[in-house]
Amino acid sequence: MKGRKRHIFVWGFLRWVVPGILRRRFNYSPEICPTEGPCLVLCNHNTDWDPILLGYAFPQQMYFVASEHVFRWGFVSGLLRFFFDPIARLKGTTAGDTVMTIMRRIKEGCSVAIFAEGNRSFNGLTGEILPSTGKLALKLAKMSNASLVTYRISGGYLSSPRWAGNSIRRGKMTGKVMGIYSPETLKAMKPAEVSEIIERDLFVDAYAEQRENPVRFIGKNLAEGLSNVLCLCPRCGKIGSLEGKKNSLSCDCGFSVTYNEYGLFEGAGAPADNITDWDRQQTEALLIYASACEGEIFSDEGIALTEVTADHGIVSLGSGKMSLTRESFSAVGKEFPLGEITGFALHGKSAVNLSVGEKNYEIVPLDKKKPLCTRKYMTVINYLKNSSKAAEE
Repeated sequence: MKGRKRHIFVWGFLRWVVPGILRRRFNYSPEICPTEGPCLVLCNHNTDWDPILLGYAFPQQMYFVASEHVFRWGFVSGLLRFFFDPIARLKGTTAGDTVMTIMRRIKEGCSVAIFAEGNRSFNGLTGEILPSTGKLALKLAKMSNASLVTYRISGGYLSSPRWAGNSIRRGKMTGKVMGIYSPETLKAMKPAEVSEIIERDLFVDAYAEQRENPVRFIGKNLAEGLSNVLCLCPRCGKIGSLEGKKNSLSCDCGFSVTYNEYGLFEGAGAPADNITDWDRQQTEALLIYASACEGEIFSDEGIALTEVTADHGIVSLGSGKMSLTRESFSAVGKEFPLGEITGFALHGKSAVNLSVGEKNYEIVPLDKKKPLCTRKYMTVINYLKNSSKAAEE
C-alpha cells in the first residue's frame, strides 16, 4: 500500500527512541509480542499515550484505528496521516467504512490495532466491548487468515486518569500479551465465544490491582478534575456542586475528602474509599433521580455545538446551554428526541460526540479548564433509551 515503507521506517525509528521516554515517564515495563504476519491486535484503553505504549510492545509495524476527532487537529492531523495513516472511527457509532478499511489493510498483509472499548475508562474498570468486535475478529480470520492478539495494559488508569486531563502521575505500568489466537483456533469458535475471550483478556479493575499490589502514583494536584466523573455530593445530594482542588474534593455544604497517592479517598462521609465503588453508588442515585424527574433532569451552561462533516470539518452551530429531559436532549436550542439519537459518546474529559441519524455533532465546554460532567448525560441517556426499548419489547 502507498506509504508503507515510510510507515515501517518511522515505526522502527520510534521503537528505538521511545522506550527510554516511556520508562522515565510511566515506569512502564511491557512484554514484547513475538507474533508475525497480519493480525488484529486488541488492547484495553486508559491513557492518551496508549498507541505509543502498545507500539513499544510490537516490533512489527501496524496501523491504529483512531477516534474521528484526531483528524480535526489541523497540521498535527496531517503529520499523523503522513507518518502513521490511522483509520478513522467516530465514537459511539459502528461505521461500515471503518470495518472495510481494516479488512483491506489486513488483506494487504498489514496488522491493525484497535482499542476495543473505543473509550478510556472513567472509573477504573474496562468499559463495554461491543459484540461486533468479536464478529470482526472471526470474519478477518476466515477471510484473511489473520490471527487475533489480545494485549492488556495495567496501571494506566491511575497513571493518567481520564478525568484529570493531561495530568500524569508516576507509579507503575505493565503490558502483557494475554493471548495469541491462530486463524484455525478462531474459525472453530462462535462469535460469542470470541467476544468472551476478548472481554476476559482485556478486563482490568484498577482498584482490585491496587488492593493486591499497592503502588504509589506520585503527582501534583491529584484531585483536580474529579468532578468530571463524580458530580453528586453524598452529603447534600446536590448535582454539580463538587469541586476538586489540589488533593481535596469538596462541596459548599461542608463535605470534603482527600484523594491520596494510592488513588483512594481519606475522610469521613465518602460513600466509598475508591472511585469505582463511589461511581457505582452515584450511578444508582442518578438513575433513581432521572426516573422520578418530570421536567428537566440536568442542564449546564457554557457549551459550544458544532456539526462534524464527512471530510472531518466542523460547522459552528453556536454556544449556550445543554439540557436533558426524559424525552429529549437539547443543545444550544436544538432539540434531539432520545429515540432519534444513535450515538452519544465522550472523548477527553467532557467533549461529546452526538450522532442523530446520518448527522454527527460535537459538544465541547467553552471553558476548557472548568470541569463539566457530561458523563452524567451519557449515563442517563443510555438508561432511558434502554428502558424505552425494553418497554416496547
